[in-house]
Order: sequence, then structure tokens, then C-alpha cells
Amino acid sequence: MVRLFDHPQRQRRAGLIPAALLAVLTLVGSAGVLAHGEHQTPEQIRRELEVHAEANYNLGRALKTCATAPGFAARQERAAARRVEVAHALRRKRGIQSTTIQPAKYKRDRESIEHWMSISHEQANSGFNLDTPVSQLFGGNASCALVPEQTIGPYFVAGELIREDITEAQRGVPLHVEVQFVDVSDCSAVSGMAIDLWQCNATGVYSGVDAPGQAGTASTWLRGVQISDSQGAAGFDTIFPGHYAGRTNHIHVMATRDPRVLNSSSQYTGGIPTHIGQFYFDTSLIERVEAVQPYSGNDKQQVPNDRDGIAVAAATKENDIFMDYVLLGDKVDDGILAWIIVGVDMKADQSDGLFVAATASPSATGGGGGGGGGGAGGTSITSSTATGGALRAMATPFLFGWGR
Repeated sequence: MVRLFDHPQRQRRAGLIPAALLAVLTLVGSAGVLAHGEHQTPEQIRRELEVHAEANYNLGRALKTCATAPGFAARQERAAARRVEVAHALRRKRGIQSTTIQPAKYKRDRESIEHWMSISHEQANSGFNLDTPVSQLFGGNASCALVPEQTIGPYFVAGELIREDITEAQRGVPLHVEVQFVDVSDCSAVSGMAIDLWQCNATGVYSGVDAPGQAGTASTWLRGVQISDSQGAAGFDTIFPGHYAGRTNHIHVMATRDPRVLNSSSQYTGGIPTHIGQFYFDTSLIERVEAVQPYSGNDKQQVPNDRDGIAVAAATKENDIFMDYVLLGDKVDDGILAWIIVGVDMKADQSDGLFVAATASPSATGGGGGGGGGGAGGTSITSSTATGGALRAMATPFLFGWGR
């Protein structure tokens, strides 16, 4: 069972929060703003990020032990073979003729993030091509932990469509994301979970949000859901995320246990959304993407990976938050295939420690999307009606507290 320390002082005494990380947390906390601008006190922000770091440390260590578990290596070989098929399909779809492929750079507290940032996750200079052995080209060691308790921020929208392609004609560098879920308690694949993925577009704007500078509640682009398969995998076609003030480029993910897929198979409801996290990218890849349109036209202040408080808190020596990737052609514009293994603890006790809470309003016609894990302090607002008749709802924001 993974348990969180219930107070940051205990974490400091345990020596699990490095001084450099605490310095960044202090910097972030002094701003009084986290993620998308929701105002919290510096102590609230520090406390939450420290607990987040502790959870990532524990889950990251547990996930590492799976490398020697029976059946795990075979499952990873199957995953690598699947990525080969995906890469070929994406290249055919985009008409890429080049026989070279720019392979995965196996890729981060400030000390930890600097360690991971010093390791490239792409192997473009290694002379790889499409004949390179599968395990060498599409393997990789990127792995992270989804924390059972973390502030999700106000831009999660419940009730999104179950779909692989979430692009909706948004301009940007094509990106296929593959996420593989592993239960760290027994190293098994986690199938049947609803995986919500959402992100900003190339210029740092979110859909589904009625807030200044955002796209409004009628929009649904760059949001979607997939159900993890028998191998624990879920895939999405999207674009590389842009940046906005205060954050580095990232993608949000939430895994919901025991979802009920509606008869239309276009949405799900219910379940227990207890695992939440974010994915990040190599600085070198971000720089290449940000140099092309429409990313280069984004005038919002960009924050590097090692100055992003949430990323720094997530990256421990046991927890690599950066996705492995390959470039599908000679140019970054040709597209990217990125993947990561995600450790979750399906047997974790959710009754103690930091918790989040949000609710989603049911639709007038009886449909609806369950927005969160319940609990005191949850709030929601009604958003637009999505295909299938269920009402989307935006949690604003998930709240946290100590104990129950």
C-alpha cells in the first residue's frame, strides 16, 4: 500500500524533498498561483506540491520493481511491436517517404529534473532507420506515476467523447500519444479504465472553458477519452501542446476506475477518478516545435521545464516524467510518436492524506458525466452539450484538504 506523509515537515525530515526542489516550491508558492491561475496561499501550494513529490517518489520506486516481474518483459515487447505498427500507419497516413526515422530519446526536484533533462529521449544521431530492431527503437524507459491525490486545476471537463482523434482540425505538429498503465501493486496491466486526456492548443488556449482568453464552453477540441485495452494501453491522436504563462508544455491525464460506458459508446459516466497527472517533453523537442508555426506566434511567457513548479515536484530520481518519442520523418512537422508507462496503485487507500473533490451536474435529460471523486468542497459549472446528449461539466477547480 502506498501511503503519503500527512505533513510536509515529515517529508523534509525523511530527506525525500531536496533543497533545490524546496527552493522552486518557494518560488512558485510566492506567486500564490498554481497551474491555471486559481489563487491559493503560498503555504497551500507548497504543501500540495510536497505531498505530490512524495507520492511520485513512492509510486516510482514501486514501478521500478516491475522490471523483473513475471510477464512484464513480454508485455513490454508486445508494446514495442505495437508502436512499430502505429509508426508505420502514421507514416503511411501522412505520406512520409523517408526511410529514416529519428528514434526515441530515452529521457526529471530540480536535481532530479536536471538529471532527466540531461538525458536525451530521442536518438536522432544514432543512425537508426526502419530496419532497426524493435526493442532498440521503440523500447525506452520513460515511466511516471499518476498520483492518487493532486489538484487537477479548473480546466478538466467531465463528459467528453470517447475517441482516439481529439484534434478537430487544430493546427500544430501532429502527435500520437500512447500511454500504458501498470498496477504497481502486482505489476499487471490495468485494463478497462477511462483515460481522459486534455491539453491547450499551439498558442496556449484551452477548449471547453468560459474564461478570459479561452475558447468557450461550446468547444471540445484537444479533449477526449479512451478505454485502456487488455495490455493497459490507450492511444490518442492530437497535436504537440503549446505553452501559456507560468507553465511549460504539458498534457493532462486522468484515469477513472470502473467507468460505465453509455449505450452510445460515445461517453462514460460514473467511476472513481482517483489517478491524476501530467506528461512533459524534452527541452530540445520543445524548442524544435516552438520554432515552427503556429507555436512561434505565441507571445505568452514560456517557462522552462526546470522552472515549472508542478513538473519539478513530479520528477524524482525514481520518476521520469518525460515521454519517450520518435520523430516520424526528417522534420518535426512530419509528426511525433510519444509514449510512456504509467504506474498506478489500484489497491491504494484513498481515505487519508491530501484529497481532491469535484462534482459534475447531471443533464436535464438524465445523462451526465461524473466529474470527480466527491468529498467536501467540490464545485462545478454547467458546460456545453456534447454529442450523445450527455451534459459536459467543468470542475472549477478541484479542491484539496487534509484528512476527511
